[in-house]
Order: sequence, then C-alpha cells, then structure tokens
Amino acid sequence: MAIPIFAYEKLKPLRQAKALTQTEIAAELGISRPTYVLMERGGKEPSLSQLYTLARLFGVNADELCANLPGEGNEVVHYAKFKELVAVCAHRGVSDGQLTKTKLSLLTYLADFAWHYRSSRPLTGETYRHTLRGPVADDFFRALDELYETEAIALQPDGTTLTIRPIEKPHPKLLSDAELELIEKICTKWQGETTESMADFVRHRLDPKGAKTGEPIAYESILTESENSLF
Repeated sequence: MAIPIFAYEKLKPLRQAKALTQTEIAAELGISRPTYVLMERGGKEPSLSQLYTLARLFGVNADELCANLPGEGNEVVHYAKFKELVAVCAHRGVSDGQLTKTKLSLLTYLADFAWHYRSSRPLTGETYRHTLRGPVADDFFRALDELYETEAIALQPDGTTLTIRPIEKPHPKLLSDAELELIEKICTKWQGETTESMADFVRHRLDPKGAKTGEPIAYESILTESENSLF
C-alpha cells in the first residue's frame, strides 16, 4: 500500500480558487512567506496541524491534500475535460448572450451526473460539493479563472451575482460526440429557465438526502433517480 505523501501541486490552484495570497496563507500557518513558498513548490512538508489548517482554508478534506490516497468514490479527476465541459456549457447554456455563475455550475453538475447514470461512469470525475446555491465542483472556479485569463469568457459582477458571457466558441477535443449530445440536451432544456428554477430542481433532488454544506455528493446517488428526473 502506497504511503500518503503531501500533494504540494494542489496548493497553488486551491489558493488561487479562494483568492488568497501566499502571505495570507503563511500568516494562518504561523510561518514566513518564503517558507510557505517552499511548501507550495514541494520543498517542505507541512506538520499535521498545518495540514488541517490548509484543508480548512481551502474548504477541502485533509486527505485531499495527500497523494496516493483513494478519493471519495475512487474517481480519477480529468480536469482538462472538466474545463472543456465548463466552456461548452457556458457557450450553449446562455440566454440573451449570458448566464449566471450558479447556473453554469449547475449545468456541469447535471451533465456529469446524467452521464454517470447512463454509462456507469462520470463525465469528468470531479468532486461536487453541497453549497447553499447547489452543487459546485472543486475545480469550478479554477476553470472559470483560466477561461477568463485566455479571454474565452467574460466575467461581469452584477450585485451579488456573477454573470458569464462566452467570447470564443469552444472546440472540445476530449468530449465525445455522445457526451456533447447529452450536454446539448441539458443546456437546451434549461436555456430559457431562471437560475432559481434550476436551483430549485436540484435542491428537490438533493435536500431529502440530508447532506450538509461542504459535503461531497456521491455519483452513485444519481442511480436512485428516474430517467425523467436526470435533468
């Protein structure tokens, strides 16, 4: 059995997703910024207490910051494919040229889980967690940031809402034709619906399961649903 080791390569994307600086993380850990930089580059292992502090700051379980450990559901995450999924949903799920961050997140969740229902495997293997606004994948904000940085999408704050407008038409290389067909069906169904109606649909599915905010959603949970309630 492999010995768990610290997965230092996860620190930077997790920190960026939470919009935290190296200085802020270092202060929380009680170390200097150069020491934390060394940790982020794999040159220093955190203590056990520092590991749990990092997990708290990033909103993940401590074992997710270790390599050689089976993940929840034992799924392999295909981040590049997930990023394509986000880009495709952003392009095909728009109404009047835009959609909300929450609606985009829900579209990716519905696609990933509907594909698992139909093929016994998820689309991307991403870990989706319960939030007050619905399921959000661990890498969702990282994907948004990267798509924004490459000018594939535009981000527009509107009060407490973040609106997304696609700029470039995506050309997916990792999503199959069958997967794209399913994504198209899901986006078309919800295209003219409000974010709230979509969130209500998802909450109706998840609330009876009694999960708490931050807990991961098992892909197997979709198997108890009927075909017509997938999306």
